[in-house]
Amino acid sequence: MRQTYAILVLSTLALAACGKAGSDGASQSANPAKAVAEMAFQFQPGQYRTAVTIDKIEIPGMPPAALQQMKGMMGKATNVEYCISPEQAAKGMDVMKEHMAKGNCQFEKFEASGGTVDTVMVCQGGQGGSIRTTSHGSYTPTGSVIKGTGDLAGPGGRTMHIEETVKMERIGDCTK
Repeated sequence: MRQTYAILVLSTLALAACGKAGSDGASQSANPAKAVAEMAFQFQPGQYRTAVTIDKIEIPGMPPAALQQMKGMMGKATNVEYCISPEQAAKGMDVMKEHMAKGNCQFEKFEASGGTVDTVMVCQGGQGGSIRTTSHGSYTPTGSVIKGTGDLAGPGGRTMHIEETVKMERIGDCTK
């Protein structure tokens, strides 16, 4: 279950960081409007902090005590700091596409313009599992605030629903 949670967090972080998850290049280049949206969704180089807060977790059939324990573990904000180099910033969505190709993920929807972003992404996991994430939020060249949901389906009909908020902000120049 922690692996499934990690997939959701990573996919949402990927969208927030615009450099860690995308769709295959063939479908992207065939859609000029999507290519323009991708160019709009780029960040300035620099040191960034991303904070992920889990707002809601639902796991049907999980014993209440176990669900409370999981909520306690995941309910704390997670902060990650990282550098976006000039080279990574210049690549924009291409970096996301490379990582998604490794993760068996695909965007069903990616719209970014005028400082807002709306996405739907689906990832297929091992052992018949899958995750469908939706994200909506705002962005500037130095940060973003994204609300995301993840609906996970696992073997044996197990499901999980997570809602989260991901806030990313440029905090200065890269330290390395």
